[in-house]
Amino acid sequence: MTSETFDAEAKERELRAESESWDTSAPGPARPDDVPVVDVGPWFRSGAAADLEVAAGDLRAACQRVGFHQLVGHGLDRAERAAILDVTRRFHDLDETTKLSIAMDRPEHPVGGVGYLPYGNRKLPTRSAGNRNAAFLLKSGAGVRIDDNQWLPEAALPGFRTAVERYARFVTDLARRLLPVYAVALELDPDFFEPAFGDPFWRLRLTHYPPSDDGRGDGEGFGIAPHVDTTFFTLLLTDGPGLVIQQRQRDEWITVPALDDAYVVNSGELLRQWSNDRFLSTRHFADNPATGDRYSVPYFFNATADHVMAVFPSCQGPDDPPRYPPFSYLQSQGVVQGE
Repeated sequence: MTSETFDAEAKERELRAESESWDTSAPGPARPDDVPVVDVGPWFRSGAAADLEVAAGDLRAACQRVGFHQLVGHGLDRAERAAILDVTRRFHDLDETTKLSIAMDRPEHPVGGVGYLPYGNRKLPTRSAGNRNAAFLLKSGAGVRIDDNQWLPEAALPGFRTAVERYARFVTDLARRLLPVYAVALELDPDFFEPAFGDPFWRLRLTHYPPSDDGRGDGEGFGIAPHVDTTFFTLLLTDGPGLVIQQRQRDEWITVPALDDAYVVNSGELLRQWSNDRFLSTRHFADNPATGDRYSVPYFFNATADHVMAVFPSCQGPDDPPRYPPFSYLQSQGVVQGE
């Protein structure tokens, strides 16, 4: 888009039309180098410029070639990983009446886009067929705080809110710690992003994908319909495979392996435009497992909602002028994210 303003509704129509034309019928396994590993552990431990350069170089290659990577060395221990996946399962094990008491966008709650999103929903992303998942969503930023989200009474699910808030604090801190890696990867000063992320806008989603043989009679649909994320980046924690991405060089759809102790991370539309298309925003969708249940916890990370993003100085020049006008997340909020 090269207009002087960012048209969120036009962008959503464009993304939806594109996604419905993608042939996703025959995904295959990933090759060993299809989804690279980025290890930030050495830099997190040392704080040394040399370790930051190594992590940033690996990230740059992943974002320019794939748009997805496996993040290790992030500091989330196995007990905390197990805890957030366990409370996700416990929430979805509740009876439907209890969960619907905090249904998303119910008239009694003043904040939209938070709460319980039932199975078969047509939101996030908006599609004509229902997404074969259920989710609990919360957000922070743009004037919304943790207390403004929808929460069940403590007696309905003891410890749930405490565990979710603890994880949200951890992953928000992790996202901020990754910003210097992204800055150096984009040939910017390590502290370049500090003004843009003083009050980041983020969403957290606790998702349940039931098995495709669960007897609902709609096994031909997607767990999450094909889409691209709108984020700066997304940090995905999952307990099994099911994420499918487009491998651009071969124009193939591949299943991302679920590595122990790794986040699956992808850049989104906001970072793609901010980087003048240097970093990719890759097409993807989610499948339901053939048997058993899958749980995933994606975290969608964005700059302060009203921060105006102009193409990075390192991503433009006389022969490569900006392709996008300056815009903020608030201007793009009509575009939603999925997995």
